[in-house]
Amino acid sequence: MTRKMKISPKLLMEEFSSVKPEVGKNELSTSQISDAVDNLLGKSGVIPNVRPIKDGFRIMGKVITAKTSSADWGTVLNAIELAKPGEILFLQSENDDKAIWGELTSINAQNKGIQGTIIYGAARDVTEVKYLDYPIFSRSIVPNAGTPLSEGEVNVPLHFDNLIVSPGDTVIADDGGVVLVPQENYKEVISAALKIKENEERILNLIKSGKSLKDIIGI
Repeated sequence: MTRKMKISPKLLMEEFSSVKPEVGKNELSTSQISDAVDNLLGKSGVIPNVRPIKDGFRIMGKVITAKTSSADWGTVLNAIELAKPGEILFLQSENDDKAIWGELTSINAQNKGIQGTIIYGAARDVTEVKYLDYPIFSRSIVPNAGTPLSEGEVNVPLHFDNLIVSPGDTVIADDGGVVLVPQENYKEVISAALKIKENEERILNLIKSGKSLKDIIGI
């Protein structure tokens, strides 16, 4: 069963292929990492309209990508086979007419030690998947699926409006959504996010002491 994990700053500052079960008191959220990406790169890094199927999960790791038609869920099987334990599947479908992910693929991925699946497209078998405790972040949910054609592409760049998700990039996903951290900017983004978290904690302590947020911010 996949364990719900917290990410400590110490772990984040290391290069890794999986999130270890170590739990730290401090955590970085998608909000903090998104702020850091925005400050450094001028864009939020947020994957639009993708949300968790089940709340309470937090995953972070390097991605294996796949691009396929919504009528073809066979391509994602190739991605599962390619992925290493601790990695995250990032799947892109051109629309949400049919699901490219469900119960069987979740069990297969979970058995391989894959952290979770992010779907810019549709998933199904939601009730069954929730019982598995396997993290899935999806753009939509539908009951129907296509066929295992295996005609898509695996480990290729995925293009969005102003983002490119490349194999080996890092993503963090939690209840707030999904954020991309490009591989070449990983260390500086995490360093900046840690400073953001430290500043937020300072502000929170001031608020708790009775100061107003308006006065603290200085507006």
